[in-house]
Amino acid sequence: MKKQAWFWILGIVLLLVGVWFVSAGNRGEVPTERTTREVALTCTTDMATEFHIHPVLEIHIEGVKQVIPSNIGIKPSCMTALHTHTADGIIHVESPEKRDFTLADFFAVWEKPFGRDRILDHVADETHRVWMTVNGTEVDTFENTVFRDQDQIAIYYETI
Repeated sequence: MKKQAWFWILGIVLLLVGVWFVSAGNRGEVPTERTTREVALTCTTDMATEFHIHPVLEIHIEGVKQVIPSNIGIKPSCMTALHTHTADGIIHVESPEKRDFTLADFFAVWEKPFGRDRILDHVADETHRVWMTVNGTEVDTFENTVFRDQDQIAIYYETI
């Protein structure tokens, strides 16, 4: 084979390796132009999962642990990036993009209210407060709390 043909073959091989290396290195790291909330609410498939973590959520209303329902974010033809499979409080974050998903994103998927002054149908007032912990430490991030793998998140509504 001529020397010139070998150079062409080598050039094409190097080009293909370079394209593969760049695309493999970016997989799951470069977000699209969608907002994190849009990614959280979009249907996805297991095959598209690039980011997979499992924070755990508990909600306590006046000392009574509430059930976090199974199948939040799951419909017959759709599974959102944030969802539950069982009623044990484990939130499955299975996203096609690595993002800083928050409690606000999960509550948007669940279609339930949550914030500094409200949890589900319970509103803070002069005799009640909403507070929360992450891994046993009280935090004031509320709906802006970013999910991390295996975080234990507890939200409380109680009489002052």
